[in-house]
Amino acid sequence: MKNQDLVNYLRECGVCLFCQLRYLKARGNEYQNRRQYLEKVNVEYKDETESSSDPAHKKKRQNVCPTCLDLFSKRFKDQLVQAILDTDIAKYECDGIVVAISIPIVLQLRQLSMWYALLDKFEKNFHQDRAPDVSLKEAIKLILHPTICENLKKKYDIDNGLMININLCHELENEEIARLEKLNNVAYPPKTGHKLEPISRSLIEKKYTPLRVSSELFKKTFSVPPSIPNESLKLDSISLVGPTAYVAGRYRKVSRKLSHTPWVLNGKRVMDDSIEEIIIRYIATYFCEDRTKINFMSSGREDVDVRCLGTGRPFVLEISNAFRTSLPPEQARQMEEYIDASQKVSVRNLQVVSRDDLSHIKMGEEQKRKCYRALCQLDGFATADILEKLNLPKGFEIQQKTPIRVLHRRPLHTRPRAVYSLKASVYAQNKRLLILDVVTQAGTYIKELVHGEFGRTTPSVSSLIGQPVDIVALDVMEIDLDWPPAVTF
Repeated sequence: MKNQDLVNYLRECGVCLFCQLRYLKARGNEYQNRRQYLEKVNVEYKDETESSSDPAHKKKRQNVCPTCLDLFSKRFKDQLVQAILDTDIAKYECDGIVVAISIPIVLQLRQLSMWYALLDKFEKNFHQDRAPDVSLKEAIKLILHPTICENLKKKYDIDNGLMININLCHELENEEIARLEKLNNVAYPPKTGHKLEPISRSLIEKKYTPLRVSSELFKKTFSVPPSIPNESLKLDSISLVGPTAYVAGRYRKVSRKLSHTPWVLNGKRVMDDSIEEIIIRYIATYFCEDRTKINFMSSGREDVDVRCLGTGRPFVLEISNAFRTSLPPEQARQMEEYIDASQKVSVRNLQVVSRDDLSHIKMGEEQKRKCYRALCQLDGFATADILEKLNLPKGFEIQQKTPIRVLHRRPLHTRPRAVYSLKASVYAQNKRLLILDVVTQAGTYIKELVHGEFGRTTPSVSSLIGQPVDIVALDVMEIDLDWPPAVTF
């Protein structure tokens, strides 16, 4: 079979130039450089869609392509681009896009019908188990995606691009599906007691090839080659989903009456605000409309009555359907000032990071070191003996059961944890108070480390000195995670 013979037959069937190229296995830019490619494969170039010298009223109306239903026609491309421009795409400040086109099942059936037709016409040149064309899915990437990007002046960015979801429909869809259901009942009759597998795109891809369904059986239901339809594809809907933006920073918690996330107990709010809500409140509106879908992540968390000081705790906001994926320094600084004004939380180093950077939050969680300062009360006065017992620069290991206070959200386990160093000093204004500076492995519960929780943490500060110790106040002083990088304005 010569390539010209194949193209002549496709033209007789009314197949458009782009689909002719698909059956010639064109790749890449060959769909843009059509004339050169056809000359290369020894096929006469002929494109009836190109303008001629005839006036518009005398031009012959082109038939709808029976294989792609005009999916690749200039008219449809122009319509598609205009429909995208008519959406609210302008509100998304993204340089990149990702295009997802959902095609109707009738299109798949027409590819199958042409496959049978080519086997009938050129039996020795095509396979029963290998499609004869470049798939529609691949052709869409090669033909439509470049056109859309060019007209929108965007680049194709699968990682950070604006997602454009396009649903196509055709007037023959329901009729063709009804036919396929009848064929499916014959070709793949259900076993006793089983239901017939519902029609889907994956069903067609998996079970419908000339190798699995005979040409005679297929022709009883569908025309081969596919008939020329009266109508082309139509746009059903277009929806936009912005990329996911990741905003990182470090927060300092300066209030002892603030929960980490919204605190709801028995269906009622316990506190009016939280770290998560304060941070999101002043960042969300710049990036998105729906703040309820923002995911707040941090490197650990504090109890309600614990402050986080020093350089703060790293956090990330995962913002889906974002309008923007960049954060100018002046805008970041303004956000930080608004959050600082809450007098509950302070934020620094706000910046946009990549998805890969999220690994910093979770990676090596139990290997991180955290520094705490605890104000503790003794039953009696502090003594030199007590201070000596609690000055342990080389640290020690503890066995710690999950604290009773967090059993509602943590499984009961006994975990080994490292206390890297412990240092004690007396509070100058009250000799019954000790200041403990503790460096521990992440995941250590400091309150229980101090009082022991009825022996559930061993050893504890209380067991080391042989008397009860109560914790009055606790601060996180440092988290050993140098991320995100410092930002200078």
